[in-house]
Amino acid sequence: MSVQIGIDTGGTHTDVILVGKDKKVFHTLKVPTTPENISYGILNGVQRALQETDLTPEEVSHFVYGTTYVTNIIVEQKVVDVGLIATEGFRDTLAIGRATRKENIYDINWRPQEPIVPRRYRLSVRERMTSSGTVETPLDESSVRKALSELRDAGIRSVAVCLMHAYINPEHEQRVKAIAASDFPELSISLSSEIVREYREYERSSTTAINAYVLQSVRDHLDDLADKLKSRGVPSTPYIMRGNGGIMSFNKGKSIPVAITHSGPVAGIVGATLLAKSAGFANIITFDMGGTSSDISLVANSSPIVTTQGKLAGYPVLLPIMDLVTIGAGGGSIARVDSGGRLLVGPQSAGSVPGPLCYEQGGENATITDANLFCGRLNAEYFLAGARRINSDLTAKGLSERIGAPLNMETDEAALGIIDIAESHMTNAIKLVSVQRGLDPRDFTLVGFGGAGPLHTVALAEALGMRSVLIPPAPGNVSASGLLSAEIRQDGVRTVVKAASLLKPEDVRSIVDELLAEIGANLAEEGVAKGDQQAVLSADVRYAGQSHDINIPVTAGDFEGKGFERLSQNFADQHRQLFGYDIPDKPIEIVNFRVTCFGPLPGIPWPERQAAHMTPKPIGYRQVAHRSQSGRKEWPIYRFESLGVGSAVTGPAIVEYPGSTLVIPPDWTAEYDAYMNALVTR
Repeated sequence: MSVQIGIDTGGTHTDVILVGKDKKVFHTLKVPTTPENISYGILNGVQRALQETDLTPEEVSHFVYGTTYVTNIIVEQKVVDVGLIATEGFRDTLAIGRATRKENIYDINWRPQEPIVPRRYRLSVRERMTSSGTVETPLDESSVRKALSELRDAGIRSVAVCLMHAYINPEHEQRVKAIAASDFPELSISLSSEIVREYREYERSSTTAINAYVLQSVRDHLDDLADKLKSRGVPSTPYIMRGNGGIMSFNKGKSIPVAITHSGPVAGIVGATLLAKSAGFANIITFDMGGTSSDISLVANSSPIVTTQGKLAGYPVLLPIMDLVTIGAGGGSIARVDSGGRLLVGPQSAGSVPGPLCYEQGGENATITDANLFCGRLNAEYFLAGARRINSDLTAKGLSERIGAPLNMETDEAALGIIDIAESHMTNAIKLVSVQRGLDPRDFTLVGFGGAGPLHTVALAEALGMRSVLIPPAPGNVSASGLLSAEIRQDGVRTVVKAASLLKPEDVRSIVDELLAEIGANLAEEGVAKGDQQAVLSADVRYAGQSHDINIPVTAGDFEGKGFERLSQNFADQHRQLFGYDIPDKPIEIVNFRVTCFGPLPGIPWPERQAAHMTPKPIGYRQVAHRSQSGRKEWPIYRFESLGVGSAVTGPAIVEYPGSTLVIPPDWTAEYDAYMNALVTR
């Protein structure tokens, strides 16, 4: 049998999905993440999945990995000595940035973020390209050798190279790399012209510096994981999820690790979008709550929003990344009472070690998981389908002593207060991707997943006035399923910055053909035959004089007529939709051309079931504390395995999944479709 495995490593748990090619085998599970070496948790997950399905490693034909590893390196500011080589006079581009004094002018405590590369490791070389790509000052190779020598002698092993206008003409950057390979082979070099061929010096420098910062750690991790998989008999080429929603081989990932940013959360968006589409929902807001954080994203017309100006821990990343908002509200988020008597929740997390109080691993802080357990929403005997026993007595004691007593509050009220505060943070995050963009969340369906997501999803929908919620069939493994739903994908960009009236159709064809040839060759190296490749073209367009642009999908017909009339009209329509106005007499500029190339689209990995018309029966009842009622009341408890296509569960009720728990408040009903998605409606 041919088997596919998707593995998503989070801060608390590692999620695994195993699918036989004919879908006769479909298996999900969760194992603890191993922070000391996350490869061990991954291998444990692979081994367990194969053992529980009576399969062998040799039968694995497709292995895809998603992770927050790159993000964590930057967020945690791990000590990595990295160097930067810039054009003479531009050494401090990373420090100057956009010269914005502060994001909030009223914040008297604001301090500028420290550049990712310290000034002592930011050096310059004598050279200069013009914006048209001609050489103004030839590269002084002696200054290159001097800079590389200084960095090597300072103990630097990874160097970012970002020279002026290298996006137009990379000749000087390529020569720097050749000198390093010849005279300083111990140095790893990241060229901006190989990572992002796009103008905007600060963002390009930042992206290249981040790549250099994480390069060695990612190489070591992916090499270690690949070797361990191979030694255990897994023959397939391992792939990893990119921030753009596609996948690439480990070998490609080792050369451009900055593209792996937000790999795990992005996989959740891909998986949720496909499941929602199968259920007939094109407009959704995804809510992914794990053990450490929650990720929220808006999807319109079954197409996730992709931004090319994302951020990672405050640093710009000039690569296509699915647009999402992340907040420090996960199951392990710590609740505490501050010196002023305020109850605070997050963003600090107890993680997987020591974890919540109930994990019995020495944790001393109450968490959102502890609050849900104390309120009766979680089953101590069936946490992760019984794979992990949790101690409700430790939770009750800790909540009482650390939260209830300082607030002079009953423990029930303290636990509900923790949940209320956490849900208010989540509600505000959903507004960030909807209301603050002029969109009404009531026009969308909220898709809740992650190990902790379904505990809160319906309450969030109720708070926002949303009418429908979708809970996938294995909520805790949606990100892992998204890995198996993604195609091999790569992006290319070329900066133009020209008035449309000055561009000729043959100029555009030349640029696009060059991009298609370059990206197509990369896809071929990844195993996608030319005949299986598909491409999408777009352009970044703005009115002359503007500093911001809008990405517009384009076809060959958009580059016909004087000034590209159709493209100009499409841009005006989009500008009016986003900003409420357009400027009919203003000429437009083409800033960038973009090409996205991808291989064959995989099908949905979830098996479709036959209608069973099963009448659900509760396995028991539990006393549950909930804001909709006074005191505790008995709620029926259902097990997901006992439900079938067409089953309906009316709230108040709780549905226990092997890796998650769905809370259905009063006045809401869950109905299960052919893929066993729960459609929860008011």
